Amino acid sequence: MSDNFDFIAEISKGNIYTLLNPPEKEGGLAVFWLIQRLEEGLFPNNSFKESDIHEALKVTTPGSDAENSRSRHAFYNKIVSDLREYFLRYDEEKQLYTFKEHAFLFYRHSYEALIANFSPTQIERICSSLHEKLAQCQSLDHLFIWYKMEFKTFSPQLRRQVDFLDRQIDHSVTSFRENRRLNLQEGDILETLRQLEDKFESIRAHNRELRSAYREMESIRRVLEDKAQHYNDTELDDLVHEAIIFFQEIRKILTIIDKRLDRIQPRIKQLFANLNKPLFNTRVDRFFNHLIDNSTENPEGAKKEIVLPGNIPAARLWWLPQYFTIIERKANLFPVKLQKRELIPESAAAMQQAFAPFQQRLKQQDEISKWLEIIQKSLDANGEVSLSDYFFAIYQDKFELTLAISVVYRAITVYDRQDKYIVIINKENNISNPGFNTTIWETLIKKKV
Repeated sequence: MSDNFDFIAEISKGNIYTLLNPPEKEGGLAVFWLIQRLEEGLFPNNSFKESDIHEALKVTTPGSDAENSRSRHAFYNKIVSDLREYFLRYDEEKQLYTFKEHAFLFYRHSYEALIANFSPTQIERICSSLHEKLAQCQSLDHLFIWYKMEFKTFSPQLRRQVDFLDRQIDHSVTSFRENRRLNLQEGDILETLRQLEDKFESIRAHNRELRSAYREMESIRRVLEDKAQHYNDTELDDLVHEAIIFFQEIRKILTIIDKRLDRIQPRIKQLFANLNKPLFNTRVDRFFNHLIDNSTENPEGAKKEIVLPGNIPAARLWWLPQYFTIIERKANLFPVKLQKRELIPESAAAMQQAFAPFQQRLKQQDEISKWLEIIQKSLDANGEVSLSDYFFAIYQDKFELTLAISVVYRAITVYDRQDKYIVIINKENNISNPGFNTTIWETLIKKKV
């Protein structure tokens, strides 16, 4: 782009902006209609007459015809005159029209924006082709050619796929809002919600497929950065930066689409549940009322049998009989040979060694109970205790980390289960003691007021 070209200033002059876009809707539709006929081969030498333009105007916008032929002819002439600035080229000698390049660009841009064909496979092929051709670049000139001929050509297609997904969400939400304003019946609203939920699931699936199709982006970025470092060219650095920014924007938009779906889908499901529950309750109430109003009693002796309405079949319960095979087990079928038990004499030292771990655990339980009583007395007196302080006090008194941990854990477990106490653990504040290489979260036990 030339540094001396002021785009905003130029397009603001006169009616240039209006002429770049057909000033009348009828003119734009006529251009589309003629180009389609041109692509079908209906106009030899890609040229057509002014009468063909008039026919296109009549076909595409029949309701815009003026009441008399004179005013209609003047209206058509004005449209043709405006289109000749950027869209039509006129051969005075042959009295034929042809399209300028701007007309084809205008047609292709509109067509591709509306065709809405989502194809992750096609995008995957484009990304793979970009990566493959970039890897084949062996010189600085080849890199510039790749950027201008490959990347700049296909990047709009990549962006259109993302824009398509975003538009699908907007269209789905708009359609749902319009249906709600129509005051539809409950069943119609539920069906609309089902269709909308299926649509969002489809969009999310497309978004995942598009992410998969863009897996070559990271490889392209690495190759571009490597090439830029190898050639050390300022202009190439700018182009590489622009390409990397483009891929980052694509990923950012895909993330935004995911977040939009995460916000919308739970609301749709909640609304679906809110509408579905009253409908179910209403049907159950109607069913019970129907049973109460239309059921009759059929006395059979001392008993009375409830007879349901004729359109409701009687419930018939049937159980499958269970037959169990009982196998008798004889006690002496496989007699066990008696073996003489060998008695091993026990010594006092062996018994003491065997019971030592058990006695140690009992001793530790006594210590834990003692400290819990101390904590309880302090809690009764002050209404609040700091287990963090008791942790270091026990640690310093007994030099047993296991005992300190056990007391704190037991205290939290005991008081957390009681309604009149509250256990507060502040993970933001770590309590430490200079004498020990250990920290603990601030842990308080308070009486509820």
